[in-house]
Amino acid sequence: MRDAPTLSISDLTLSFRNWSGVSQVLHGIDLDIHKGERVGLVGESGSGKSVIARIILGTLHDVKGAQIGGDVRLGGRDMAGMSKSERGELRGTELSMIFQDPTTALNPVYTIGMQFLEVLRRGDSGMSAEDGKVRSAEILGEVSITDVDRVLESYPFQLSGGMNQRVMIAMALVNEPQLLLADEPGTALDVTVQAQTLELMRNLVEQHGTSVLFISHNLGVVREFADRIYVIYKGRIVERGPTASIFADPRHPYTKALMAAIPRLTGGGVPDIAEESESFFDPMITHGEAPE
Repeated sequence: MRDAPTLSISDLTLSFRNWSGVSQVLHGIDLDIHKGERVGLVGESGSGKSVIARIILGTLHDVKGAQIGGDVRLGGRDMAGMSKSERGELRGTELSMIFQDPTTALNPVYTIGMQFLEVLRRGDSGMSAEDGKVRSAEILGEVSITDVDRVLESYPFQLSGGMNQRVMIAMALVNEPQLLLADEPGTALDVTVQAQTLELMRNLVEQHGTSVLFISHNLGVVREFADRIYVIYKGRIVERGPTASIFADPRHPYTKALMAAIPRLTGGGVPDIAEESESFFDPMITHGEAPE
């Protein structure tokens, strides 16, 4: 029998009150991730992927006009019931995030070493600068960075995009969080560096036993990384299941359209998505669970 999920989301809704009334963004999202599991959340821009990550991080709860419903639990703890400061204490310790563009996500006015020390002190407020440098060097070595001293003394703009992405992965995992949110990691990089980066991230999360929510619009990339996939369309989960099952037998028209959009040498068009209606979203297609 499996342990309780690292992340459990039940009937999550999100709406924004604006001048014209209320705009519904998320509609009853259910999602769970178990310890050490890599789960993909796939959909086009505007489908609701990134706002789910922001709700998990706790950065949308205090946004004016945002109305959040449902249940979000990290390690069994109700995040909606936490105060702003309690949610903030989780970030960088039990919950970390890798952003799409590492160069803009890192602070340009501080060296990599200074930023590492700040993150490490979130997990151990008494950590000395010397101990922080030793720990930073260890985790940078795990992402195959050899010239550690140069990297720690550098500012983000002095490093390549691929190097900054490795730094971001190392920084996100240095405090060994329960859950890692990866929002389109590597999209800003060329395909060769992106593949290398994802391989490093896969090896590192397996080594640390970290659970991952991998957010992307690219099913081809998610196929190489995720154990299970959730497909999101217009704020609704429309299909979910083990990665192999969804690729072998995609059943929802939107999943089929996403797969047809993966570049191929043979070409071919993208099938039309069924006309939007409530019946189009209900019921959600669920594939059989992967064997234990």
